[in-house]
Amino acid sequence: MAIVAVSIAPVGVGVSVSPWVARALRVLEGQDRVRYQVGPMFTTLEGDLDEVLALIRRMHEEMFAAGAQRVSTVIKIDDRRDRVQHMEEKVAAVERRLRAGGEAGAEPGAQAGAEPGFQAGGAGSP
Repeated sequence: MAIVAVSIAPVGVGVSVSPWVARALRVLEGQDRVRYQVGPMFTTLEGDLDEVLALIRRMHEEMFAAGAQRVSTVIKIDDRRDRVQHMEEKVAAVERRLRAGGEAGAEPGAQAGAEPGFQAGGAGSP
């Protein structure tokens, strides 16, 4: 299962892109296989990577169908294959670490020399 952050915006259409973002989000509302969560800068999608990428393509194309002449799409993929992980679990892992006072590179309660599960520089990727 993949967790994917995507930002899609037409270029040169004025200051506010919220009507365009809403149009792209209607693509997500019209399906039920990929979970999603709208954020202020990115929309996060969760599901089979092929299905997620197909939806992103449809969202991207929706901008052109609405009259955009240029579209900028940013995609960030976390494709974890060792186990299923949901969006909420990623956030919860960071929140647990904050409450425990943990530092990057060490699991809370881990023994010295143990293999770390959270690498320095991996902020946002628990």
